Amino acid sequence: MRWPPTHRRLSKRMTANRMLALVFVAASIVFLTVMVPELNQQQASMGGGFYSVRPSALPTFAGAMVLLFGVVMLFTDRPAPEEAGTFSAGIGLGLLQIGLFGAYALGLSLIGFLPASILFLAAVFLMYRAENWIVAITLTLGIPILVDALLRKVFLVPLPGASFF
Repeated sequence: MRWPPTHRRLSKRMTANRMLALVFVAASIVFLTVMVPELNQQQASMGGGFYSVRPSALPTFAGAMVLLFGVVMLFTDRPAPEEAGTFSAGIGLGLLQIGLFGAYALGLSLIGFLPASILFLAAVFLMYRAENWIVAITLTLGIPILVDALLRKVFLVPLPGASFF
């Protein structure tokens, strides 16, 4: 390969997914090296012994997962199908997904974390037409219950709840 590589050679390797993965990797490195250590230095965030783990445990875990998935995305990028080449190919589902996120955020304060999360996942599986409904129902019920138990019991994070739940 000649150096410097031509635009044509780079464009075959540097896809939009890889560029997004690079942004995720860079942002998570900044988050893990700058923002998380600063969290431990703030006395107000210590919680006065409220936490069962140190207050930076959850942000460290989240940042590490974003870094891991960014690296995986960077090295496992596949070429997009031909029909996805136009901008309007997925705009409808994208706008629907944005509306769904808005409804989920509103539902968190109105009906609480657990029912809002179950309804959100059910809507996502309906929207993307899950192939195996047994797996979809299991995930729709299991993930919110598992996350609720993990956040409430292990990390002692108070999640939004409605008055009737």
